[in-house]
Parts: sequence; structure tokens; C-alpha cells
Amino acid sequence: MNGTKRNGITALVGALIVIIILLLGVAAYAFLYPPTAATSTVTTTVQGTGSTVTQTVQGGATTVTTTVSGAASAISALKVGLIEPITPADNSWNYQAHEELQKLQAEYGFTFSESDNKVSGTDAQPVAAQWASSGYNVIFLQGVQYQTMASTIAPTYPNTLFVCVDCTAANASNVYRIWLDISGGGFVLGAMAGMLSKTDKFGLIGGGFVPSIWGGHEGFKAGVLYTATATPTFYNKFEAFAWSDSAGAQTDATNDYTNGADIVFSSGDGIDVGVLGAAMAQPASTQVWATNVYSNLTAVVPADNRVLLGSIVVNWAAMYNKALIDYVTHNWQWGFITANMASGIVQVNPGPNVPANIRHAGLALQSDIVVGTITLFFKSDSNGNPHCFDTATDPACADTSLVVPSGGGAPTGDTAAQFNYLPPVSSLP
Repeated sequence: MNGTKRNGITALVGALIVIIILLLGVAAYAFLYPPTAATSTVTTTVQGTGSTVTQTVQGGATTVTTTVSGAASAISALKVGLIEPITPADNSWNYQAHEELQKLQAEYGFTFSESDNKVSGTDAQPVAAQWASSGYNVIFLQGVQYQTMASTIAPTYPNTLFVCVDCTAANASNVYRIWLDISGGGFVLGAMAGMLSKTDKFGLIGGGFVPSIWGGHEGFKAGVLYTATATPTFYNKFEAFAWSDSAGAQTDATNDYTNGADIVFSSGDGIDVGVLGAAMAQPASTQVWATNVYSNLTAVVPADNRVLLGSIVVNWAAMYNKALIDYVTHNWQWGFITANMASGIVQVNPGPNVPANIRHAGLALQSDIVVGTITLFFKSDSNGNPHCFDTATDPACADTSLVVPSGGGAPTGDTAAQFNYLPPVSSLP
């Protein structure tokens, strides 16, 4: 799809550039620039565009200011592709990717192609290879299932940047990784759920059993344990057919509600479709709640507000935009960015029907994570995997207690999610 090229930077792109400059100070990177004692300036000519891009670097990676007028012109000349595992009709992971890249395409005017329903790397590889061989500059691969494929074909197409979303591993410098961490969003929704539930029974339904989705589940359970006044029961399930298994998710969510759960946490994609469908099918006389991930569901499907506890919203446009700028400024080698709540890229939007006090408590916890008062993390095992991800039978991973000192502080307990500090629940708004 081609759009009209724009001169200069419009309000949307300008705002995104500001976000990116701020993110350089707070987002987690696998590779950092070495510090420099003085200010330095680098001028780059972008091949094939006639544009010149100037970067001023102060103190290494601490502050980076980019003259973006040249970058905007260079980006407008790019050929960009997006490959998704299912379709934007999920109103979640794929929808958000589609919408955010459409926004950038409308602003810059680059050539844009999209291919969906590529469930695996094997399905996606012919499309990615065909695009790369025909001169595509940047190809966004929306999912960890493409990680191995990206590293396999990237050396063959050194002039193409493969942006692998939700990925951590790369075997080539032109595989640019965006790692997603929704554990903070899960924690905020879990804390709201613990305050809201009348049954103290909670469902959690996920797609693929991968660290990012698992982390969201563990964050949710820790949030429930933090605010619940009684010992909670968790029904935790990862669907056999992974992200696209809407039917399986709806069946399992219905079972959770039948077994007394009044809140079910969903991990996104087609899973959201099934969980929300199950919640909306419950009798209106019995209030149940569900969640969604990646998009602001209130804006996308307002009919679901009746059961919406909240949305974990991911601002992919800021990350996509940074990858595009890094490409045209030749700053993409071994690129790695973490998108999480602390960076401001992941945010919780409480459902409009949630009681005001619970909404305010959730937003207060979110603010504490963003400013760094609360730090959420997972211990790693000897292989670098989050502790409890592969060792769930360890008693330290039982998810049955989270005890916060009466005056606030580092909690104790057996949750996989760890915290440097939590305030007393009684101090929440």
C-alpha cells in the first residue's frame, strides 16, 4: 500500500521522535554505545535517497539528539513489510501491529506490504525471502515464532533489516530484536483483580508457552496475591494450538467461569477473542471480568466494556519508528530494545466500568513502576531463562503467598515475579 509522501514531520511522527529520545535513557538494551567524555557529531548520507542525517551524541548513549528531517525523507523512500501469525481481526497482537504500521506509513509515505496468517517461521520464510530479494529494506516479523527463521535467512540478505518482535536471539547483525515484557501490565491488572473479585478464583489463559506470555501470567498472579484478602485459586492454562486457538480459549474460559472464577486474564491474539467471547456469554446478572492485551479494547470494541477489567496496551509505533530511524541512520547492527511498563511503551488502560477506587489503585501502581519506585523482575537460571519458567515444580515458584511489610518494602513469598518494593495495600488510593 502506498501513501502520499509528507514534507517534514507531522505531529504524530514528531511526538514519536520525542518518545524515542526519552526512551534511550530508560529502555533496556543488549548492546550500549561506549561512553564518550565529550559531545560528538556524526553525519551520515543515506544511500539512494540523497538525504543527510546528523546525530549529536552527548556522553555516550545517555542523550541522543537526531536531526530527523533527513531521516523522514529517507524513511519515505523505504519498502517496508509486515508478517503476522494470524489476522488483524483478533483486535489484539496482530491488530495493533497492523494499525501502528499503518499510522507510520500514512505519515512517511513509504511503500508498505502486509502478509498475515503465517503461523510459523516455515510459513513466513517464503514471503520474507521474496520481499528481501525484491529490495525490501525493513521487514517486521511480528512474533517469536519467526526468531529462528530470521537468523537463518538474514545473512543471505544483508541489506534488509529483519525486525523480530518478541525475540531475544540473533545470529546476524541485521536481525533487530524488540523484546516485549508485559509482566508489569499483568501485575497491575492482577492487583485490580484481587481487589475486585468476589470469589477469589481466577482464570489465566495463554497462547504459546513463551517467556513474555508466561511473564504476564506470573505478574498477574503476583498482583492478585498482593491485594487479595483471602487465599486465591488460580486456573492456569496455555492452549495447545497456541495464539490462534480462539475456540479452545473460549471453552476453557467458560469452564473457569463455571468453576467459580469471576475474572479471567488473557494473553492476547486469538486467545483474547475466545476469553472475551466467553465473558460476554455469561448471564448479565452475574458480573464477570476479562482482560485483553496489546490494543485499547475500549476504543476498538466498546461493546466489550461490560466485562473489561482492563487492557494492556502496547505502543508499537514508537518501537517500529525507532527501528526505521536506526535503519536509515545506519545504527541498526545487533539492535535490541525492551518494550515494558518502565519504558512507558506498555500501559494499562482500566475498563470504564471498573469502580473508581480500583481504577485509581491500578493507575497508582503503574505510576510507581514507570518512575522506578517499584521494580519488577525475574531471577534467571543458569541457562538465562527466567527462574520458575522451566522449574515450576520448585517450591519457590508455588505462587501461594506474597507478604508485604506493614510499612511497605520488599515483599517475601514464593512468587516467580520479584519486587524491590511494594507499598502497603492500605496506602493505595
